[in-house]
Amino acid sequence: MTGKAETLVKGLRQVAAAVCCALVLCGGALHADARDVLRVGIRPLGDGGITQDAQGNFYGLETDFMQTLASYAGMDATFVPGTWEENVARLDAGDIDTIAGVPQSPPFLGRFIYARLPLGAAHGDHGLMMSIETQHLVTPLYYVMRPENGALFARLEQANDNMAANRPHFIDDLARMYRERTPIPVLRLTADERAFLQQHPVIHAVAVLRERPYAYYDENGAFAGEVRKLADRIAYDLGVMVDIQTVESHEEAFHAIADGTADIVLNMDWDISYAETKGLSPTIPFDTYYYTVVKRRGSDLAHPVVACLDSRMTDEVLRARYADEQLQTYPNIEAGLRAVQSGAADLMFLRQETAQYEIWQGAFPDIVSDGTVVFSRQESIGVSKRVAQSLLPILDKEIGYIGPNVLKDYLATYDGDAAKRLSLRSLIYAYPFYFLGGLSAAAVVALLLIYRYIRVRRRHTDEIQALVDTDSYTGLHSHRWFEHGAAEIAAAPLTDGHAWYVVAFGIPNVDTITGMYGQETVSRFVTKFARALERAPWARLAATHASIGHVLCLAATADAEVLAEEVRAFKEAQEYIAVGAMNVHIRVRAGIRALGFPPMDIRKALEQANLAIHDEEDDVRVYNEEMQQEALQKSQIENLQQVAAEREEFQIWLQPKYDLKTKRCIGAEALVRWQSKELGFLPPGKFIPLFERNGFISELDFYNLEHVMKYQKARRAAGLPVVPISVNQSRYHMQEQGYLARMEALVTRYGTDGVELELTETAFDLASREQRENALTVVAALHELGFRIDMDDFGSGYSDLTLLDALPLDVMKLDRSLLLASENSDRMKSVLARMTDLGHALGMTVICEGIETEEQEQMLIACGCEHGQGYLYGKPMPQEAFATFLETHM
Repeated sequence: MTGKAETLVKGLRQVAAAVCCALVLCGGALHADARDVLRVGIRPLGDGGITQDAQGNFYGLETDFMQTLASYAGMDATFVPGTWEENVARLDAGDIDTIAGVPQSPPFLGRFIYARLPLGAAHGDHGLMMSIETQHLVTPLYYVMRPENGALFARLEQANDNMAANRPHFIDDLARMYRERTPIPVLRLTADERAFLQQHPVIHAVAVLRERPYAYYDENGAFAGEVRKLADRIAYDLGVMVDIQTVESHEEAFHAIADGTADIVLNMDWDISYAETKGLSPTIPFDTYYYTVVKRRGSDLAHPVVACLDSRMTDEVLRARYADEQLQTYPNIEAGLRAVQSGAADLMFLRQETAQYEIWQGAFPDIVSDGTVVFSRQESIGVSKRVAQSLLPILDKEIGYIGPNVLKDYLATYDGDAAKRLSLRSLIYAYPFYFLGGLSAAAVVALLLIYRYIRVRRRHTDEIQALVDTDSYTGLHSHRWFEHGAAEIAAAPLTDGHAWYVVAFGIPNVDTITGMYGQETVSRFVTKFARALERAPWARLAATHASIGHVLCLAATADAEVLAEEVRAFKEAQEYIAVGAMNVHIRVRAGIRALGFPPMDIRKALEQANLAIHDEEDDVRVYNEEMQQEALQKSQIENLQQVAAEREEFQIWLQPKYDLKTKRCIGAEALVRWQSKELGFLPPGKFIPLFERNGFISELDFYNLEHVMKYQKARRAAGLPVVPISVNQSRYHMQEQGYLARMEALVTRYGTDGVELELTETAFDLASREQRENALTVVAALHELGFRIDMDDFGSGYSDLTLLDALPLDVMKLDRSLLLASENSDRMKSVLARMTDLGHALGMTVICEGIETEEQEQMLIACGCEHGQGYLYGKPMPQEAFATFLETHM
């Protein structure tokens, strides 16, 4: 091939990749026949745990990661194993698109472009031949591409960012699958995702009928179980209808996916490579099933015969434990249990809850189980490749939003009611010879059956109650046990003016702590905390809920405020735990709720104590009715925030800035007010802090900025005078994906004349040097677009003076706290004057905010400050009032 022809071919590849990337970014879900293929170079088979089965499917952390990444990008992945040298040569020749699992080492740096986010990490040797081990993160591994393939690279990076946002613990989930690590298990949909759901109001689902309590038909012939609970919750949260068809096997379910009659499989094993062979992309796991062994009383397990059901589980788990001649396959659970009961088989592996149910039924009286977990498997939803690109991220967010506790609580409730489902018909069926005996022996047989029933019932009740009453992570009492125990104790009144209180302790950032140090650390901390709480003189009962980082106790005291101080002192003494050589501080919040007498419902008291935990005014809060109202208002605000923006209920008010000597208006600051149709008029203090926590502040900033730029453009077009208006920009924009692109679009439409951006120093108080440098780069780009940059609230806290050199600042805005401090302190007045001189020396305009008296105004003039802002000159006003104000103050 000639050089010109080769260049033409490369150009056509880049154009094709760019077109595909544009289609993906626009949110268009591609039909399976039109999907592109991502060619991935991987290490040789067996290196780093990569294997291939007889059907040609690859299994490994790297291949599973790249398959999921390809699904997010609307592509199919194909893998080419080879040595590093072979893969580099293939990449240079264009025979593959990327190499997976590459460290940042000299042979690759400068030659290829690296993904921004790692797909795993290497441990031990820092050379090229190293194994994947995410348990000890040492050297991150990435996928790399040629710089010439930039369009495809951009497409994969966009998919990688989306995948990281929807599956924050995806790497740990894969590591658990391949390295036995425990994975770490809220709902914000994008505009494109909401549009997709509106266009697809019905999700066609197929569910595999397994066993109670997971997926089964109840006594009324209705589909029920955990899978139905999951489908109902998805339908409720997403506002769609989930149309469910049921089948008897996974093969039937896969056939429904293949012929297009179903979009998703509601219950299938979380196995990415296996799912790929069935045209499916699995979501993150929604539950973990624990398997136990059931056996016949007195059976010999030296060389057992095992009754099997699921061929997939048999292939992956049981064949690793037993020889082929020990495995016998049965069509359903009942047939397998009959084989164990009769002696045709010795044991069978069932999910814990299923085993408990079958034993409770009494149809197999000689079968027992000690409840020991033998192995576990994760369950997920399989999404058809036809809709995976649009529906997979939505379901990932939904499962993360639901969390594990909703389904676990359903199973716990099912187990707690197991006694009510004991079938007399099954007992009669199991012992027909007793009921066919003569009338003379009927009384004796009945007594024997009743006696046996009572013993079995008591034993199983004790076993089930022990499971319900024990926190599986800590081995201590569970929150369900606490509800019953606290209700019984609080029913008796106290003397000496004492009263009962429920105290709930919670780790506010438990997901972050778990991600950094692992669930085992959280469980150890909760256990230590609860043990110490048992020794507190005011505590009566203690219980744990380690999966969400909660500890509960019942307290007795005469005064709630005194109890709050005792709780504060106790928690501050317990907020540390050793992790290796470090002593880690884990912040704890506490909520207190008085029970009264007669005592209120314990579950309601716990809900209100938990509500007090989330009140951010203090780490220890006593519940009051205002909290309930505030929580309701916050919920209403969050539900209405997007609608308010679409209705343009947010109003831009302008507060004038002026020349201290001439009293001329030289500018204004844009401030937001909310005139809600449902909530009435809201000042910014009611919604801005909440928007900063839930992330909507980013959209509100763009809303405010566009309205100000539109206002300025309209005044220029009408020939009216224009003064600069400053608009606040949140610190979150500094790390926001696509921020500069949106700003460039606004500049193209409206221009930057008369618009300033106000940033606070906190925008650069970031966790890493890389984040800080990125923020500085963003500000420099904004300045190049034509925006004037203001440093807001300067001097309000720890001021990093290096920012004055690193940032292209035009305005220094002194915080009101400096002005107030200078009124009664000559030293602070000198500081105020020097900071003003510093701003002037650096070529900046200096303005002070919060001026309310003429004395403050004269002091600023004496200190050399030229401009001001405050109620003395003008309060915030609507845009129409500001236009009138300008006519007399320019």
